[in-house]
Amino acid sequence: MKSSAFKGYLILVVLLLVLYPFLINAQERAYTVQQLKEIEASLARLPLDINKIQILLNLSDCYGDDFIQPASLNMAFQYVNDALKLSKSLNSDIYTGKCYLQLSRLSELSNNNEMIEDNALKAITVLTNTIQKDDLGESWVMVWSSKMRNQASQNDKLVPIQNAANFFEQSGNNKRAGDCYKEISLIYEYYSDYGKALSAQKKALFFYKAANLKEKDIFNLNYKLNILYQTEEKSMNIIKLKNEAIAQQQKLKSAKILRNSMIMFVVLLLIILTLLYKNFMFKKNINRVLLTQQDNINQKNIKLEHLVTEKEWLLREIHHRVKNNLHMVVGLLASQSEFLKGEEALKAISDSQHRIETMSLIHQKLYQSENLSSIHMPSYILELTEYLKNSYGLTKFIKFRLDIQNMTMRLSHSIPIGLIINEAITNSFKYAFKNKKEGVIEIYLKKPLADKFKLCIRDNGIGLPEGFDAEIPQSLGIRLMRGLSDDIGGEFTIQNDNGTKIILLFEIEELEETS
Repeated sequence: MKSSAFKGYLILVVLLLVLYPFLINAQERAYTVQQLKEIEASLARLPLDINKIQILLNLSDCYGDDFIQPASLNMAFQYVNDALKLSKSLNSDIYTGKCYLQLSRLSELSNNNEMIEDNALKAITVLTNTIQKDDLGESWVMVWSSKMRNQASQNDKLVPIQNAANFFEQSGNNKRAGDCYKEISLIYEYYSDYGKALSAQKKALFFYKAANLKEKDIFNLNYKLNILYQTEEKSMNIIKLKNEAIAQQQKLKSAKILRNSMIMFVVLLLIILTLLYKNFMFKKNINRVLLTQQDNINQKNIKLEHLVTEKEWLLREIHHRVKNNLHMVVGLLASQSEFLKGEEALKAISDSQHRIETMSLIHQKLYQSENLSSIHMPSYILELTEYLKNSYGLTKFIKFRLDIQNMTMRLSHSIPIGLIINEAITNSFKYAFKNKKEGVIEIYLKKPLADKFKLCIRDNGIGLPEGFDAEIPQSLGIRLMRGLSDDIGGEFTIQNDNGTKIILLFEIEELEETS
């Protein structure tokens, strides 16, 4: 009930503060009906200057006084709009701002809340570059009026009325400055901030006295000031009592919390001790079980180590026997060659021997190596080339240039690659250097691409014969190299490049680099 009454009082004060300029102007004009008609009749003959703007604004004020009548309010809007057009055509910021201010006041009389603030802000924008401090103050009053009508927040109400008070202070308009501070006091009082309300009321009283208002005009203000003093004192006493009550409640609450905390601490301590004891017994049992399991694991590990050792010796023996069997096959082929007389048959036997020796060399290296599943490629290829060079008796005539990446490969790739190298070198020995006393064979095996390896075997011999079609294999050696390339999923090509050049691109999922 009190809040509603206070709100109604605020609205009444807002209307008085906003209509104050109208009341002052009405006293200054005091036109009779006859004078008003004569002035309106003479408008068409007046030159388009500042004087006409002032007359149009006075006419707007006159009709605005009778805002209860819709027709009068419409005439007030018409005259101020005419004044605004003329002000803009004359580039007069002062009178453009005054016109926007008049539009804001008329918008309030017509209850157009949206246009009150809109026109007031336009007036402020134009008048900011002028010295019209009073008009700027009145424009901020209109912004404040719009905020009060729209039930804005406390800060949104305070900012515009404080700006208005500042401009009135600058212009020396003590009466209007006092009015603004009185409104500021009412806003603080509405939000129960009595300390700031009292301070604003004191400022209002100061400016009213500076405006030489009579004692009877400021009597209500003094009375209000005394009420605020008493209210502030009561508020402080109430706050003090509340603080004491809160402090007492806080002490009781703290004592209660302390008591409950002690009970909880004792309960938690007992729970923790119980859990620690159970945990100790559980760990003790677990450790006993783990020790038993560890003994079993150690015994199994010893057996597994024996099995691994036996497996390694078994694999080593298998490689040794495979190597011996391959050598036996080579020996049988050599014995068979003694009973053969055809040159082609002897060549076939010789080529087979080299191929078997190529595979035998791998098993020999596995037997001698600690790693029983992969071959060290640089040493294997070096031994293979030395073996082939010695076998054909070309030690002094053929030179090898090797560029091999330091790595190991599993049997799935090392045997096919070894056989391809064997076939390529054998073909070079047979056909590449017929008209040369010396020759060079280059072997390159590296990983130039991110996902592929490259094997390149090149000689500087006479090259491929005319009409050679790489897509139609013309010898067992080339067919064998293509077949081995397909086995490892490689791309096989053979071409002329100042000799014969064989290229194989292939992928390896698992590769072991060695340092």
